[in-house]
Amino acid sequence: MVTPELALSRKTLSFTLLSFALLISIVATSCSLASSLKGNVYSSTVSAAEINLTDHTGQPFKLSSFRGKVVLVFFGFSNCFTECPATMAIIRQALQTDGLTSQDVEVVMVSTDPDNDTPQSMKEFMGRFNPSFLGLLGTPDELAKAWLDYGVAVLDGGETHSSFTYVVDKRGDLRETFSPDTSPDDIAADLLLLLSEH
Repeated sequence: MVTPELALSRKTLSFTLLSFALLISIVATSCSLASSLKGNVYSSTVSAAEINLTDHTGQPFKLSSFRGKVVLVFFGFSNCFTECPATMAIIRQALQTDGLTSQDVEVVMVSTDPDNDTPQSMKEFMGRFNPSFLGLLGTPDELAKAWLDYGVAVLDGGETHSSFTYVVDKRGDLRETFSPDTSPDDIAADLLLLLSEH
């Protein structure tokens, strides 16, 4: 004879086992997604350092206000003729992939040349690739803090700088970096994977 207590115990056990199986499934899916990323993946969870600057439209920019989106952070300057335009062109091409829109992905370039970058020069530079891309400006001290927080070495008045693109997921964690030779297809594939995460 099955007593009410035994029946309740069996239901509790079944629910516990189901919850455990679901948790394993979620963890396995997350691990699978992480292992599928094509960039230089961080080995452990790293919260992206806050960025408090001003975008080229004059609006305050705070990285944490973009939770729910994937954010690509690049460090460069508006008068660059090599790495910066090449990187922005690759990102623009990646975002032309079906299923990706600038509503889901925010692209920003943090100035490495506070002496010469202006709202107008950043607007013109970013506008060559996508009007929704943002150039970020600040005082030398504000920018130096962002460079330091992301381990970016800036030399020669800003002309020599890191060429990596930092990828911040929807939760605000640094997930990977893209090197300059990462293909648009690989970037697009990774963005789609990260956007599919809950």
